[in-house]
Amino acid sequence: MDKNEMMDRLAAGTLSRRNMLKGLSALGIGVTMTPYFHNQAMAAAQATYFTWEGYEVPELHGDYIKKHKASPEVSIFADEGEALQKMIAGYTPDVAHPCSYNVNLWREAGVLQSIDTSRLSNWGDLVSSLKVIPGTQHEGKQFFVPFDWGNTSILYRTDLVDIKEESWGLMWDERYKGRLATFSGANETVPYTAVYAGIDPWNMSDADLAKVRALLEKQRPLIRFYADDVSSIEQGLASGEIVAGSTWNSSNVLLKSEGVPVKFMNPKEGIMTWVCGLVIHKDAPNLDAAYDLIDAMLSPEAGKFMIVDYGYGHSNTKSFDAAGDEAIEAAGLSRDVEAFLKAGVFSNEFKNRDEVLKMFEEVKAGL
Repeated sequence: MDKNEMMDRLAAGTLSRRNMLKGLSALGIGVTMTPYFHNQAMAAAQATYFTWEGYEVPELHGDYIKKHKASPEVSIFADEGEALQKMIAGYTPDVAHPCSYNVNLWREAGVLQSIDTSRLSNWGDLVSSLKVIPGTQHEGKQFFVPFDWGNTSILYRTDLVDIKEESWGLMWDERYKGRLATFSGANETVPYTAVYAGIDPWNMSDADLAKVRALLEKQRPLIRFYADDVSSIEQGLASGEIVAGSTWNSSNVLLKSEGVPVKFMNPKEGIMTWVCGLVIHKDAPNLDAAYDLIDAMLSPEAGKFMIVDYGYGHSNTKSFDAAGDEAIEAAGLSRDVEAFLKAGVFSNEFKNRDEVLKMFEEVKAGL
């Protein structure tokens, strides 16, 4: 889009932060990390939503915007470790967006309150199995509302990559040295490395961790960049700066819509699967608005957007009817959520989390 169109859409509130940053970058305009939505929401004291890039779009908050006349105030994190440390240090959002494997850790860190599901009108329509993922409940109380689910895999340029068999091994292919990218967070990159090595990522012994470290050290000189967000990987693939990168379903949907020849891999060692969702901070300053935001994001309309536009699954069963079978098939999803998640390597909590995080940071730093 050109500058005038971008500014018109920004003023109208129809341009997401993700696309705004992409557009400004293309126009050669630098921006700070304080989003437009931050200033827009401050005057109305809206709920604060702490999330990944891409979830700030108004299409996911429709019922909330109708009720509160504005979008929630949005703050973006690059990974959940960063998000938790910021909250431990005193940042107090109303709603945050971790994946299921981190809920127990966040609860034990003292940053969460239990959720009264009777305040969520859409709760009864959610996929039953997603409500009881291990680690998301404690002493009979709910601490997590499932929202989105999908895959982590390699997205690669079919016109620039020559492979005989789809494998995580592409991320160690010397032919593409300096043209590969992976996430900067250990929760994303370490698990697929372990899977490639034939190791259970969640229950690694010291010997297993040493093998994974050796692979990551071997990978490091091949990596063009460690990405804090999916946009960096998408832009690199679109321009040809990189030929392959680890990412999520949404990157596949976006780049295909833009005519970029890409394929989202189903590695022979197993694709990564995950469920993420919404939690409430223990000291949430806008509790009523927090429940309004969560309920809005659970609506079938929000779910339809997730399936059709992002290629992610949604927790509301009615979302699938709203999206339709064609969109579900195009996204590579299934109405049988439990079977879909079991078909891959389901993301869990690292048994030796501190050692894993320390190891990965050392590898990235070249230590």
